[in-house]
Amino acid sequence: MRKTRIFTSIVAVSLCLVLLSGCSGIMNIFPGNHIKTYTYTEDYPVLYADELRQIFGDYSISERKDCYIPGETCSCGYHQDEINYYEWTITYTDCCGQTMKCILKNTGSLFVQQIGWLEDQLETHFYTQYVDRYYGDEIRENASYCFCFLGSFCNCISSTDGRDQYRFDTTRAYRESIESEKVTIPLYSMSYPELVSRYPMVFSIHLVMNPDTTMSEDEFNAISYDMAAVLAEDIGNDLNMSMMTCDRERRSMNGFSILRGEIVEDIGSDGLNRKVFESYVGKYW
Repeated sequence: MRKTRIFTSIVAVSLCLVLLSGCSGIMNIFPGNHIKTYTYTEDYPVLYADELRQIFGDYSISERKDCYIPGETCSCGYHQDEINYYEWTITYTDCCGQTMKCILKNTGSLFVQQIGWLEDQLETHFYTQYVDRYYGDEIRENASYCFCFLGSFCNCISSTDGRDQYRFDTTRAYRESIESEKVTIPLYSMSYPELVSRYPMVFSIHLVMNPDTTMSEDEFNAISYDMAAVLAEDIGNDLNMSMMTCDRERRSMNGFSILRGEIVEDIGSDGLNRKVFESYVGKYW
């Protein structure tokens, strides 16, 4: 009986060692996956008072908002550290007298954030001053949009010869380089042709018909050309844009592009990105 108990104990200890070894292996699959806590307390409105004035002119700023991102991790590889930080809402006026808003966070560089503010301001201007003016309630809310891609617009990596990978790497590196520049962009005073010409960028406008509209599909498409022509005239030769219209069921109806201020057909958004990239070779990359 004693021998049996000793043998059983030996087996049990061996199993425990095997299990512990297995657990150690599981832990090694996801090294360093423990949640860290980061707390940011810098007072950006004070720290960057001069730079903010250069960017926004005579702006107003909200009270500080204390923000918190909870930590989270899982075996799938997703990981989010716990972050405590501050943010402020900035309100300013652009060169056209329009009221603009943006969020200032103390978690990252001011110069990185201003590139995002530039994109947001351009998107807002294009949508409110052109899409709304030409279409109003004839488009479906939350389905129609205008996006601005500054620098890193070659996001399609599909060619077998590696050219798309080269474009992607080049434009991504360019985006990183301008985000690291310690320069300020006067968002409040520069004209929109000046803002668009400052960096290489591509706009994407996607329009979906409101299900309740009485407008015909032909009319809906025709207006997009009228709007694009005015946009090209107002912005100039640095406007690069893809335009897509969709019917009431969100099915694509028609698409065209503007390349360096000229309307072109049948090149698609991927083709436009490639054409834009090539048109700036020697100037930005």
